[in-house]
Amino acid sequence: MLQMERYYAERVKDMRGSDIRDAFKLTEEPGIISFAGGFPAPESFPIDLFQEVFQGLFREDYSGLQYGPTEGLDALRRELAVQLTAEGAPCSAENIIITNGSQQALDLVCKVLLDPGDYVLVEQPSYVGGLNAIGNYQGKKVGIPIDEHGLRLDVMANRLKELASRGKRPKFIYTVPNFQNPTGVTLSLERRQGLLELAREYDFLIVEDNPYGEISFGQEPVPHIKSLDDEGRVIYLGSFSKILSPGVRVGWMAGNKALIRQIAVAKQGTDLCSSSLGMKVVLESLRSGKLQAHIDSLRILYRRRRDIMLRALAAYMPKGVHWTRPQGGFFIWLTLPSYIDTKAMLPFAIAEEKVAYVSGQGFHVDGTGQNTIRLAYSQAAEGDIEEGIRRLARVIRQRIEVAM
Repeated sequence: MLQMERYYAERVKDMRGSDIRDAFKLTEEPGIISFAGGFPAPESFPIDLFQEVFQGLFREDYSGLQYGPTEGLDALRRELAVQLTAEGAPCSAENIIITNGSQQALDLVCKVLLDPGDYVLVEQPSYVGGLNAIGNYQGKKVGIPIDEHGLRLDVMANRLKELASRGKRPKFIYTVPNFQNPTGVTLSLERRQGLLELAREYDFLIVEDNPYGEISFGQEPVPHIKSLDDEGRVIYLGSFSKILSPGVRVGWMAGNKALIRQIAVAKQGTDLCSSSLGMKVVLESLRSGKLQAHIDSLRILYRRRRDIMLRALAAYMPKGVHWTRPQGGFFIWLTLPSYIDTKAMLPFAIAEEKVAYVSGQGFHVDGTGQNTIRLAYSQAAEGDIEEGIRRLARVIRQRIEVAM
């Protein structure tokens, strides 16, 4: 049998599978209540809006079935530029490129910016897809811990000083500042400003990934980091996966015009162009004026699910378990006593109590986080959330009692 490993590129050794994707394989058995996948609720998809869009899509224009420009449909880029400008970050269509979800945007950023061995700052814990994109291009990830207000800038400043003492600096920091995946934490305004100051002082870029920002549960929105940037240092990533449908595969990137031109060149060698059909669906959804009403309904739906989960956690979790209280997004983060290994506990949770989650270790770059769990309330049926938390609490309580 041919040993294909002999033909792999050197960078393959730094590629890692996703614990989240692996967890899905364990949740296929009937009766399992899963908090593993951070997917939108299937019943949230705006079917009526999609039907309306598709009915009118091909009456006079068939361009949605054709190849499109690498940068994306100009009309959609203009719409997004108007939106971002209204949110405090002035830009034009030339500052924007459409991608196949924001995951492709992450890949393209790393492809264009990273050489093997370049340093990248990341939140600890951080989104697995971002960590994998950095690893695929052999970037060296430096974890910066977060607390209830987001990135610990005091720790970051010390790490930057240490790197500078060795003649090193990071190329960029990757951050999900709004309702972060996996913790649900939001980066405070003061720390956003402080992050920009550090970026200027140590001359690195900021990749601001914002897939959840629209799913806010009522508080005043914190300004985008990009809206505070007067140098073009921030690369902003947006997505329609959480607010419309992942199936349209439409994400986007806003940044310095020169960078966007180079990203477009890299994209040509990846997929030529994003889906014209997906971009048309998004464009017509925006033009219809109905997308905002749909987003408003999502906020109500996910806030209700978050509230059910928070109440259940308060009612059933044993002493010594702590959790975040997100103000938007899809996730709650649990911290268990330090002696509990949540990855080792997962098969027992599935087999004994038929409840699934994602262990937090995979979100850390230094092998820590063994006692943490990401819970997604977004996809679980409302009627299952309390029972699922009750089951999970039983598993955790058993581990605590054994250790006592």
